Amino acid sequence: MDYYIIALWTFAVYLASVFSAVLTGITLTPKYKGWIRALVWGFGAVAGYGLAFLFYWLDLTNDAFGILGLSAMVCIISQILYKDTWSTKLSVALMACLVGNVSTFMLCGTTDSLLAPVLGLIKESPYELMNLLFFIGIKVVVYLAIALVYAFLFKKRLHATIETVGGKMGIFVPPLFISVVGFYVVNLISNNVGIFPNHPLFFPLYLTMCIIFVVEFWMIFYSVNQSAKAMKTEAELSVAANIQQSMLPCIFPAFPDRKEFDIFATMNPAKEVGGDFYDFFMVDETHVAVVIADVSGKGVPAALFMVIGKTLIKDHTATENDLGAVFAEVNRLLCESNSEGLFITAFEGVLDLETGEFRYVNAGHETPFLCKKGEGFKPYKIKPGFVLAGMEGVKYRAGSFTMDVGDKLFEYTDGVTEATDQGNNLYGMERLEEVLCKNCTCSPADLLPAVKADIDRFVGSAPQFDDITMLCLEYKAKTEGKA
Repeated sequence: MDYYIIALWTFAVYLASVFSAVLTGITLTPKYKGWIRALVWGFGAVAGYGLAFLFYWLDLTNDAFGILGLSAMVCIISQILYKDTWSTKLSVALMACLVGNVSTFMLCGTTDSLLAPVLGLIKESPYELMNLLFFIGIKVVVYLAIALVYAFLFKKRLHATIETVGGKMGIFVPPLFISVVGFYVVNLISNNVGIFPNHPLFFPLYLTMCIIFVVEFWMIFYSVNQSAKAMKTEAELSVAANIQQSMLPCIFPAFPDRKEFDIFATMNPAKEVGGDFYDFFMVDETHVAVVIADVSGKGVPAALFMVIGKTLIKDHTATENDLGAVFAEVNRLLCESNSEGLFITAFEGVLDLETGEFRYVNAGHETPFLCKKGEGFKPYKIKPGFVLAGMEGVKYRAGSFTMDVGDKLFEYTDGVTEATDQGNNLYGMERLEEVLCKNCTCSPADLLPAVKADIDRFVGSAPQFDDITMLCLEYKAKTEGKA
């Protein structure tokens, strides 16, 4: 066969790799100056064309180097010239080669096989001069159109996907690699059985094959995007969880310079972020406040509503303010900004360190447990009021009782008593009271882990469906110099 025919066929096949290199170059982040990239790509282009010509001179029907070798050169050069992660560079290069192969066979090859015989360009062999020129012209038009569409419509999406997964594209390399190799295998088999562009089976075979690979390519890209969204959501939830945890008092002992009381609290969210919250703070020098609450719902919406509720309760708590009035005002404000229809059950108490008086208000929350010195924990029956953010204009009634030195108060959310085992049995108030009484002499810092350990034993391998939050306050001494 004439050398110019081999040269034209080599150039026709070689254009697919040039197209793949263009897609790769406009996608990745350059590491070197433009003239260096041009020099390296130019050297690769000359070497690639020369090697492809050699392989086709030896066997015009063998596309081993034309499909695999030139694709490998695109992948290797992209690793050298660009500064993205190796998996990003390899994924983008393989994707570009896959696009080049699909467009070559599905658009260029099938167009040539349909039109060339009609136009009389293929008489005896597809390797005729006029058909090769026609095929090259089709390729130039198709590649240019796809490159423009990609640059203006799809490149930003791919960049966003790569950025979302942090450049960790390694999981997508195998299917892309298999797809590129798969094209060569199918092409090798079809060449060996004599299915060339002038064969009646060429068009249906390659159209079917390309549709399969287009679907596969779409599935790969869809998987990348879904993984990117999942990773982005996971990252956002991780940030939200860190923010939420940082908003809750988590340094213990909480008030190391205050000997009159001891506080310990824990929260174990059922999801990355939870709707439960606790808080404790000094209202003034002689009053300490404790708050525990549970927002309806789970996840980010509940966590955001938690932040609002926690902030409002703390901001409105003052020694001179009746706790019932505090909750009434918090309820009014929450109702004004409650588009999601959430609500909060909450308990707040303020201990007077001089007298031991404990003032409290309960908005639909769980019954607290009180442990008198020398006795066990007992439920302290409190008539709960209505939940916060449930209805406008609700009035809340505050109550009070006296804590003696050595008394402890245990508060919790319904995630404790409603923890379920594999048989769907509830942990319940009785078991909670039992474990509290067994550990009634423990400090708050030891009591809460003991309760959580008992919950874990009861639940076993059953999943956690609700946030588990607990708080314990121990009144240890009256303020010095006070009665």
